[in-house]
Amino acid sequence: MTTLLDPSSRSLVFAVFSVFVVICLMLCIVTGADEDDRALVRSDSRRLRSWQQGVAMGGDTTTVATVTVLVGMVATSGFDGLGVMLGSLVGVLLLLVLVVEPLRGHASRTAADMLDARGSGGPRVRVSWGVVTLLVCFPLLVVQLVVVGNVAAALIGQPGVRTGCIVVIGCVMTALAVSGGIRGTGVVMLAKSAIALPVLLVAAVLVLHRFGWDPGRLLDAAAHGSGTGGAFLRPGGYTGEGWVGAVNRIGQTVGMTMATLAMPAVLMRAISTKSPRGARSGGRWMLGELTLLYGALAVVGVGAAALVGGALREAGPAAQVFTPLMLGRALDSGGILVAALACVLFLTALAAVVDVTLAAGIALGRDVLGASGKADGAASRWSAALTGVVSSVVAAVAADWNLVVISTLWLALCGAALAPVLLYALYWPGFTARGALWCLWGATALSVAALALSPYTSGTPESLFPGHDFRIWDVTIPGLVTVPAGFLLGWLGSVTDPRRAAGGVKGAGRRRELDTV
Repeated sequence: MTTLLDPSSRSLVFAVFSVFVVICLMLCIVTGADEDDRALVRSDSRRLRSWQQGVAMGGDTTTVATVTVLVGMVATSGFDGLGVMLGSLVGVLLLLVLVVEPLRGHASRTAADMLDARGSGGPRVRVSWGVVTLLVCFPLLVVQLVVVGNVAAALIGQPGVRTGCIVVIGCVMTALAVSGGIRGTGVVMLAKSAIALPVLLVAAVLVLHRFGWDPGRLLDAAAHGSGTGGAFLRPGGYTGEGWVGAVNRIGQTVGMTMATLAMPAVLMRAISTKSPRGARSGGRWMLGELTLLYGALAVVGVGAAALVGGALREAGPAAQVFTPLMLGRALDSGGILVAALACVLFLTALAAVVDVTLAAGIALGRDVLGASGKADGAASRWSAALTGVVSSVVAAVAADWNLVVISTLWLALCGAALAPVLLYALYWPGFTARGALWCLWGATALSVAALALSPYTSGTPESLFPGHDFRIWDVTIPGLVTVPAGFLLGWLGSVTDPRRAAGGVKGAGRRRELDTV
């Protein structure tokens, strides 16, 4: 992958990236938490308009793995990769319809505030929500840093500097998160979206132009280029065949939908909108942005299968992160498009890691360390710094791990543990703190066990431990099992709560009181 860019194009990429980082750092210092440390966790980003918050929320949903691994999945697996995009869009729609407005109405700083306000919270629930949020954020941060480190090393032409790239980029992104706060990182998201979306739309237009604006011709070329023929347009290319494939496909859609519904960074930004009505307006902008973005990514992925499918097969699964760059080289031999796409990857990673680092820092500082009621912005600021540093170190160690396994872990935890608690707390008057605890910890344990006993962990050459085989089932995407289990645990914990049976749970009355306000 060292020939993706010529020396002049590499210089252009790093010059643009360096300028962008400097500008973002200045914006974070100027617009960020400039009065006191408490501003880091206050909703100071309400100075951003609703449409700006919506664009930033869409940027939180779009990670560098979305632009690389997901496009690579479409290019190599076809139908199954498109199914992931569909699940994400359904999740955004549910977020808009079910979550953003009532969440903003009942939460002041974090989602755990909403649990307290709705009568199903408490110190133990707050700590548990914060810990599970960290368990979601850490794998997500590791994936972003590993992908961008691999891309940076390939563009430099020196694979040996990958570890250094991961650490340096991680430290830069942590500095942006700590200095900017919610408002400053929102500005970074706006700048990223203003660059990334047009570049990806241009790439999609060039793909369609290459095939005479004929979708049928493009799909036929993709089926041929992928080497799978007609199977490219049918389910099973990634998820497998038979009952295992069916469970994986349904679990993929369900898991992606629920994970998108409860992504910590998206919830953080929805809470910081001006008002419940502003949150709903921002959600509409988020949906519009992601519809355009996923449409462009789908065309880019199919175009990659048509134009560079053979090269992708020869390079193996590890080359999927370079799929957009390989397509850019096929569309523009001059290197300008490759340079633009490389900048998109860097900027997407920068913005995503900044916001996820901030969300993790706030969860650690306010929910975990601040469960005693003594939380402040200083704790969240130092927690964000610690989160970024630890994530950079872990990413450097895990650079050779299977990124799909790590991505599946955070998606499973977010969809099975956080989403059911969020929906129950908003819409079920009988939901209790015990139900929240059962759901958070039970679904987390079940998700980890499901992946630990799957082919992702052992039994295959692509597993984390290829030399061992302790799998007990062949399902690799357990959402069909873990998400319903999370809802079941939340319901079971609530209906068996002794205080509820004795009439000592105030959740129902508190909810009715809040809902009439």
